[in-house]
Amino acid sequence: MFEEAVKIVNDSKSIYVVAHVNPDGDAIGSTFATYFALKKLGKEVYVVMPSYSSRFEFLPGVKDSIDKIEKKNYDLLIALDSSDYTRLAVSEEEYKNAKKVIMIDHHKISRPYGDFRYIDDKKASASEIAYLFIKALGVEIDKDIATMLYAGIMSDTGCFSYADTSPDTLRIAAELMEKGVNFVEICQRLNDTMKEEKLKLIAKAVDNMETYMDGKIRYTYISYEDIVKLGLNDEESEGMANYLRAVDGTEVAIYVRGKSDGTLKVSMRSRGNIDLSKIAIAFGGGGHPQAAGYTMNGDIEVEKDKLIKVVGEML
Repeated sequence: MFEEAVKIVNDSKSIYVVAHVNPDGDAIGSTFATYFALKKLGKEVYVVMPSYSSRFEFLPGVKDSIDKIEKKNYDLLIALDSSDYTRLAVSEEEYKNAKKVIMIDHHKISRPYGDFRYIDDKKASASEIAYLFIKALGVEIDKDIATMLYAGIMSDTGCFSYADTSPDTLRIAAELMEKGVNFVEICQRLNDTMKEEKLKLIAKAVDNMETYMDGKIRYTYISYEDIVKLGLNDEESEGMANYLRAVDGTEVAIYVRGKSDGTLKVSMRSRGNIDLSKIAIAFGGGGHPQAAGYTMNGDIEVEKDKLIKVVGEML
């Protein structure tokens, strides 16, 4: 399964590990677990992660990440949890400077890249695949690796509540727990702890909420100016769609937010009655059936009406 990838790793000395921009728990968990595993193999390895939410700082090694790739030429780039190389947290030049690229991903719709690709959309998270990759490398999973893998799997399965959580997912999680993972702290820090500013953002999202189709669709928009006023950054302003989806009777929650680069990001969450990835793909994005998104272009009101209409037709 990973024979070719293992050979590429064994033949490489300088390795960089990267995930998508605005990394979530799965991106962080899968990259750092891979990083720790490669260090145990004696590789010269770095994680490229220019920015991330402060809520992940309690996880081992996160502060060791670097902002960019300094080397003009290096042996290997391992890209995790990104279906398109243009979403990686490296520049196109940095990407092209790699002698070899390994792609590991779990998204349904993908634009494959790299010299070796492993894509399994049946897996609940990239961290679940990273677990298999680390096993194939022959690295013993220690507490730090297990902590990162568990954090990634837990994050992308909604604490093991999403439909793509499989028996294998739970078996892997159980094995990771046996390594001494503080699963209580991980859950509390990533799901039950937030900055006061984030609480105020939730209040703003609720205040701006619009409902359609008798509450089956809930939509909210927050400008980047409002996000800055609250003292939050791009990574910290994620997640509002989850709160809208929690309202009884909601089938689809839509959260549109301004970003620091001047674009608008659309995040959608559903209860599983429709495949949101199909909607996101139609608008130039991607994702999973219950969680998908894209970059909104054009007039926000016009684009909002288009999106609400498409979602309404699918419902």
